[in-house]
Amino acid sequence: MDRNLELYLDTFDKHLKSMPASERIDIIKEIKSSIIEMEKSEGLTPQQIIDKLGNPKDLAQAYLGESISKNPGFNWQKWKTVIAFYGATGFSGMFVIPVLGILSPVLKLCGYFVPLAGLVKLIGFYLGYDLPIAIVQIGSFELHPALALVVAVIFGVLFHSLGRYLWKLLLEYIRRVSEKKRNMFVN
Repeated sequence: MDRNLELYLDTFDKHLKSMPASERIDIIKEIKSSIIEMEKSEGLTPQQIIDKLGNPKDLAQAYLGESISKNPGFNWQKWKTVIAFYGATGFSGMFVIPVLGILSPVLKLCGYFVPLAGLVKLIGFYLGYDLPIAIVQIGSFELHPALALVVAVIFGVLFHSLGRYLWKLLLEYIRRVSEKKRNMFVN
């Protein structure tokens, strides 16, 4: 393989570092086979192939976005990949990705902690303790601890559901930007 194509693949690989190794290897193999196919079947020169593939960083960002949107689950590796993808999304991503990327896990955590606080308040009430740190107050009226637990569970479910929805929205946004970038650079 031509030296320029090797350098292109090395640069491409460097921009995929936040991706799991197995996925990265598969993608490199896919790009390598595409390069070989373009050389043999289309008769393109190495420079024409590089021009056709476009900037290796942009191509890598498109693959990062696709990797992120494949699996809807949350993990820290994926979160790091989202941050790496951030640079490719442009101006809209400067607002959308940070807001959704922060709100989603925070709301999911609040979905667990709010009902837990309501439960602690109720247990404290039955044990004779007043816990002013965990209250549900509407105006100047403070709810009874048993009712506060019900309200806390309702809000916990709402927070958790909203967090899940925002995470899915973030993945959908990344998938669409990734498709757009991939179509722009690979075609």
